[in-house]
Amino acid sequence: MTDLITVRNLSKSFTMPACEVSVLNGIDLTFASGEIVSIVGASGAGKSTFLHILGTLDTPTSGSVTFHIPWQRAEQEEVNPFSLGGEDLSVFRNRAIGFVFQFHHLLPEFSALENVMMPGFIGRMRGHAGAGKIRDHADDLLTQLGLGNRLHHKPGELSGGEQQRVAVARALVNRPRVMLADEPTGNLDTKTGEELFAVLERLNRELGITIILVTHNESLATRCHRRLQMADGKLLNS
Repeated sequence: MTDLITVRNLSKSFTMPACEVSVLNGIDLTFASGEIVSIVGASGAGKSTFLHILGTLDTPTSGSVTFHIPWQRAEQEEVNPFSLGGEDLSVFRNRAIGFVFQFHHLLPEFSALENVMMPGFIGRMRGHAGAGKIRDHADDLLTQLGLGNRLHHKPGELSGGEQQRVAVARALVNRPRVMLADEPTGNLDTKTGEELFAVLERLNRELGITIILVTHNESLATRCHRRLQMADGKLLNS
């Protein structure tokens, strides 16, 4: 497997009225293309902050994150997303990274199919695939995830597990290189959580997508290719 993301001396701190709070402390780590990595640790260990920085939803105080991927707006295969301007960063995030959170964040007034198509339409506004191709791909993803008969159901008409599978399809519609999942099974019962994780494993095998997930579920964490543990903003293993 080749390197996909390289993290070097990554730190994050927040300035409070009385002091500076350090959340991440000098993390060095490499994620390989096509692996599933779990990140575990107590609440407040820095797991979600780390994931948000990997997803460019937050910025580091110091250190670097490098994606080793071809990038359409630069003749290079190494991208520091935090060096990109506002619009370029949005394009990069939309095309390279898929997100799944503990709560599905589906838009309640739209169908499952329409929710999955949304990131594709955002990309289309920037000159990517046409509406027909986006619809076909969204339809195909939902069908692969066992929701071919639920395309036109709204989120309120779906079970918790179905809602999360729609969220997974939405994360994949732009064919990202990496999926970041923050407690994706946290709101699901044990059986449904196992079923969702099995879906992620299958997508990893069939699509080769790199999956990095934060979880408190040890039984799922140990099924990943690597299990990383964080405490006090540091990695205890890599």
